[in-house]
Amino acid sequence: MVDVEDAQERRSALSSFLRSRRARLTPQEVGLAPGVRRRTPGLRREELALLAGVGVTWYTWLEQGRDIHPSPEVLASLARTLRLDRAETAYLFRLAGGHPLDGEVAAPGDVPAPLLRLMHTQWPAPSFVMDANWDIRAWNPGADALFGLTGRPPQERNLAWVVFGNPVHRARVEHWEEHARRFLAQLRSAYAERGGEATAVGRHLARMIRQVRAEYPEADRWLDEHQVAERSGAEKVIRHERVGLLRIDQHVLLAAEGLQLIVMSPRDADTEERLRLLAPAPAPAV
Repeated sequence: MVDVEDAQERRSALSSFLRSRRARLTPQEVGLAPGVRRRTPGLRREELALLAGVGVTWYTWLEQGRDIHPSPEVLASLARTLRLDRAETAYLFRLAGGHPLDGEVAAPGDVPAPLLRLMHTQWPAPSFVMDANWDIRAWNPGADALFGLTGRPPQERNLAWVVFGNPVHRARVEHWEEHARRFLAQLRSAYAERGGEATAVGRHLARMIRQVRAEYPEADRWLDEHQVAERSGAEKVIRHERVGLLRIDQHVLLAAEGLQLIVMSPRDADTEERLRLLAPAPAPAV
């Protein structure tokens, strides 16, 4: 059961998200005259309500975070009017109380052996397995050499720590801010996809968001932008102090029970050789 505080937090997030998306639309983009005396950027509430075909008072209440329950048809109309992409639309539905497709996925007790074998066959690519809570559950020697996971307490073996809390790796990543912002957008989207405070996984991700806000001032600022994005791969460049430049293609492979296998494959032969130096292949069992 969702308590009053969690429900209010979800409505507050919905309010901020709607305001931020309304502010980024200009009258010209939706076919309206620019008008005069606009003290703030973007569309006015009454303009958005008119375009979406909803009542001005009702929309104002929604944006104020009142306890109202829009229908799927109304949410779809708002998403079209605000020109939301797929991830943003899913985020809107979840914050407004929509039912997630797989929000109740629980983190498995053990990572399945076939997935562990697949992870280890990725050598020399650093690879790790992440669960629905965004906790890192297993890793190969390459990922350990890159992130220093072995010996970390469980609360630090998650993707938030890898991105924000690991100062050594953070300093190695070129264009770190771009990747960190993408991580936050994907974390927001995952929170909504997993059902927000209505599910155990959603509540876990909400706690992670609050922790990132509290510990990293830049994350606190960027989260207020309310960007959302689907989890996907990325290109990265890492300058490692021991082996040199690593050009990486990061792939996200979905598995059963909410697990994901993240593979950081080399983009060129030089990177492949450097990854072999970073974490040599283990000796074969006798």
